[in-house]
Amino acid sequence: MSDRNALGISNGNLVVKPRGLDRLWGFRKQIVVPLDRIERVEVELHPRAIRRGLRAPGLDAYWKRSGTFHPGGERHYWNQSGSGPVLVVVIAGGDPFARLYLSVADAESAREMIAEEANLTL
Repeated sequence: MSDRNALGISNGNLVVKPRGLDRLWGFRKQIVVPLDRIERVEVELHPRAIRRGLRAPGLDAYWKRSGTFHPGGERHYWNQSGSGPVLVVVIAGGDPFARLYLSVADAESAREMIAEEANLTL
């Protein structure tokens, strides 16, 4: 899987930093989410099957999605490349997004790390 996002924990927040040109295509240098607002963390094995809704702003071309998408009145952030699994972070209240869909080197390890830091049961 493509490692398109750097994940870190800082001061009680999940910090997502898109890598390389993904910052430009997705219109984000970083996304900061308080750990206590994370409801769930999942690994989605088939992200291409997920309804994305309208893209604005961002990129949706071939095997690359980067930016803000609006399915069913929600606001989701995608930074995904390729056809492999993605990390899905579900955020209470939808601020800054209701969900994050992220390509990371090891989605399962990232899920476990975030769940542990946010005190979520898997």
